[in-house]
Amino acid sequence: MAISMVDLKAFAGQRVLVTGASGFIGAHLTRALVALGAEVSVLLRPTSRFDKLQAIAERITVLRADLCDATALSQVIAQVRPRYAFHLAAFTNVGRDRGNDELALNVNLIGTVRLVNTLADGGVERIVNSGSCEEYGDTEPPVTEAARLRPVSPYSASKAAASMWCEMAYRARGVPVVTMRPFLSYGPEQEAVRLIPQAILAALQDREFPMTLGEQTREFTHVDDMVDGYLRAALVPGINGEIFNLSSGEETSVRDAVALIFRLAESRGHPQFGLLKYREAELWRSCGDASRARETLGWQPRISFADGIAEVIPWYRRALAAGALI
Repeated sequence: MAISMVDLKAFAGQRVLVTGASGFIGAHLTRALVALGAEVSVLLRPTSRFDKLQAIAERITVLRADLCDATALSQVIAQVRPRYAFHLAAFTNVGRDRGNDELALNVNLIGTVRLVNTLADGGVERIVNSGSCEEYGDTEPPVTEAARLRPVSPYSASKAAASMWCEMAYRARGVPVVTMRPFLSYGPEQEAVRLIPQAILAALQDREFPMTLGEQTREFTHVDDMVDGYLRAALVPGINGEIFNLSSGEETSVRDAVALIFRLAESRGHPQFGLLKYREAELWRSCGDASRARETLGWQPRISFADGIAEVIPWYRRALAAGALI
């Protein structure tokens, strides 16, 4: 398929729904849509925090419903009847214990089924579903969308099931849905349970940072580039039923990534390589082939890892000084 030219200004004045808008990528996506002039409604769980959206609170409509509550879900979707919908809400615990089984399936599969069906009944033009690179498991990289799925946790299995269901919904019923599979992302406001913000905060506080030898490699894609991919997927015609990887193509060892952070932060602390053991079943390489997104969506990551980290560190420095970290 030839590259499509996309004008993101097409969102101006359009009704758009975002689920999971209080999360990392979801909040950045929501702010981008508001900046583009969209009429944005966000669907949040009754207990979800609102911190990341506070600055745009007066420019969005907040709806509260649980994806597992079919009645409440139908009622709030009927209020909005969006033209475009971005589904990023998910149960994201990647633990492998049995305690996550039913919750992962209920939220990530059943919740997605209910949401997509409700949106389809309301005449939505495009649903952009958020999958995960975790669906590929330990598949040999670089991974294309055609690779066999090898989920290794309740989370990844439930996301894989939801992706397959969305494909079915298009093929069997013509539901206008596409699925994105983002690889690891980073950027301002990412929660400190992730490697990049953990390393940045340790560096800024001049702390030692215990870690493994860091020989495993990852792709880290800036959240702004991720958002651009999601936005394009809503507008490009003729792609319903398809799946797109979003990955930078810049494979970096964890060791080099952390070392770069400490160097750019001019930290008096140090990464303590080799102090921790590798996890059981450590994934040694994780990188995707995003050729389909480049060729079909016209998507091109613009921010290199070095430039992105140099931009993100000052954000965390300001947030630390203001006591504003979430």
